[in-house]
Amino acid sequence: MPIRTPLHSFVASLAIAVLAIGDCSQVATPAAEDFTVTTLASGLVTPWDLAWGPDSMIWVSERGGRISRVDPATGRRAVAGAIAVRESGEGGLMGIAFHPDFAHEPYVYAMHTYAGDAGATMNRLVRMKWDGNSLGAPTVLLDRIPGGGIHNGSRIAVGPDKMLYVTTGDAGSSGNAQNRSSLGGKILRLTPEGRAAPDNPFGDVVWSYGHRNPQGLVFHPTTGVLYSTEHGPSDNDEVNIIRKGGNYGWPEVHGRCDDDIGAERAFCSAQNVIEPLTTWTPTIAPTGADFYMSTRINGWKGSLLFTALSGTLYRATLSADGKQITNMEKLLSGRFGRLRDVLAAPNGDVYVATSNRDGRGSPASDDDRILRLSAR
Repeated sequence: MPIRTPLHSFVASLAIAVLAIGDCSQVATPAAEDFTVTTLASGLVTPWDLAWGPDSMIWVSERGGRISRVDPATGRRAVAGAIAVRESGEGGLMGIAFHPDFAHEPYVYAMHTYAGDAGATMNRLVRMKWDGNSLGAPTVLLDRIPGGGIHNGSRIAVGPDKMLYVTTGDAGSSGNAQNRSSLGGKILRLTPEGRAAPDNPFGDVVWSYGHRNPQGLVFHPTTGVLYSTEHGPSDNDEVNIIRKGGNYGWPEVHGRCDDDIGAERAFCSAQNVIEPLTTWTPTIAPTGADFYMSTRINGWKGSLLFTALSGTLYRATLSADGKQITNMEKLLSGRFGRLRDVLAAPNGDVYVATSNRDGRGSPASDDDRILRLSAR
């Protein structure tokens, strides 16, 4: 587990990672931070997703089924609603998102595990109507998505096309990922009503396949390019650009098409596998992602931010076309334990959720928390 160090000792102990980034090597992390870290809210139990609400509140899902609204000014928390979920292993309440026309269609979407046929663990996409005070009962939009004690995904992003994009894991059965008849190991694209979106590549809800356990999903705010972060096994965690109909290789390919686990090059050539922007071995377990578009924290504008269960917030600098990572910076390493999600607020603050009560962490007395990073 990540080692916690006192807050004041961080600057002196900030580590430099060694990582292949395309054809570049990571440069040194700055010797001092351009931000301060404070705790906005504490006492949560495995927060999974942070979303900036249409009401300018931070909406947070907790794996046990609770959805809350947190005031970013005061940290005051109010429960918006709850879903009956099967919280087991890595399952429970996961990703949340808002209807693209929330003012007229005030729906909140959520992905969660549940007990399916014969008690099997499954995942489903639901939506709930917000009446200004609380969320109504969930309506199922898509169910029978493979689930399990591990590898459930599940992040939701709303695209520039106003469609829903949903990540699913292979649920511990790697064969799901290459099987286009299975909803496991995919990124799905649906209408706000939960139907297969027009122009999907295979005539169903599948947008891309060959994924192991993608837990981060975000669109670039200006280019509209879709990026994901994905867990590898003990090797080759990934950051990917997600393309229509793309095959991302799992389980036949780990990371790049370099034959490090066998005949990857032949499979990649035959299946037109899309290679990741970057990989990590040993793995870091990358989780939630967001883009930082403010100028408040010096040098961060345009950065891809993503958290990792290894205890680090990563800041990736992209090339002008967004197709390469040119630099990677490690932040918060070893200070707050496991990190599950990151949210860039419109005012330039950044919020990070810890995940120390997920059964694999070492929670402190005030865990789990939402941390706020503010420009100095």
